[in-house]
Amino acid sequence: MRVIHRAALVFMLKDIYSKMPITNAVILCNGKQNPYTRKKDGYYVFSNLYPMDYEISISAKGYIDLNFNVTLRENETQVHNYDMSYSVDNESLTHLTKFEITVSHKKERLKDTEVKLVLKNEAKFMKVIEAAQAGTDELKLNLDMMPSLIGQNYIYEFKKQKNEFFIWGYDNEKKVYTLKNPLENDIEPGGKVYPFWNLKTDSLGRITMPIISQFMTESNVDFEIIAPDGLSSKFSADLTSLSESDKVIYLKAGLRKKANKN
Repeated sequence: MRVIHRAALVFMLKDIYSKMPITNAVILCNGKQNPYTRKKDGYYVFSNLYPMDYEISISAKGYIDLNFNVTLRENETQVHNYDMSYSVDNESLTHLTKFEITVSHKKERLKDTEVKLVLKNEAKFMKVIEAAQAGTDELKLNLDMMPSLIGQNYIYEFKKQKNEFFIWGYDNEKKVYTLKNPLENDIEPGGKVYPFWNLKTDSLGRITMPIISQFMTESNVDFEIIAPDGLSSKFSADLTSLSESDKVIYLKAGLRKKANKN
């Protein structure tokens, strides 16, 4: 008789903006809620699954649902990390001023779609102060350990070259920030840093985010949304006219095909 060895799935769920663990999620494997261990730090561990294909559905109040497929093999443990996007009814935004952005293309709303939201205002307080070679997972900044920088995606622009990196942690001994993945290209000091977020639109084509004070320091906030199939949109929000009673800044992003530059 052939012995079937079991497999395991581990999910790490975090709030995309605060980076706090999400502990109230419901996770279905092929439509069923299999037994799992839920930990306070945002880990959900399914340790007794058959090796096979699974349709995964993750839902949590205040966040956009996640749906994807995985294939588990015998004796395999897969770990999946997700920063979950806010839904417009997220309770943590109740007393905060937030952006609500409707994303469309040719007058049709872009529903349930993964997009990249780039803040085009430079994070001027962040500077790369030492060159870093491709393949390294360490980056020297002008700032000592700042927890608010960790768990965030960034674009680094220098002489028309762009690098993307995700700050994973901080090495106190070396005084360097550590990256989730090694750099794909060399980085030199003197460039500009821009934060970005990988988000998902809801069933009405909307994304939402709070004003993030450490990055949004100017009176005019500039964004770019980048969507699949080469679609993008640039738009701005003027914060100077906001009153204390204003809680939602409604914006529209009409996507267009990026022109090829030959």
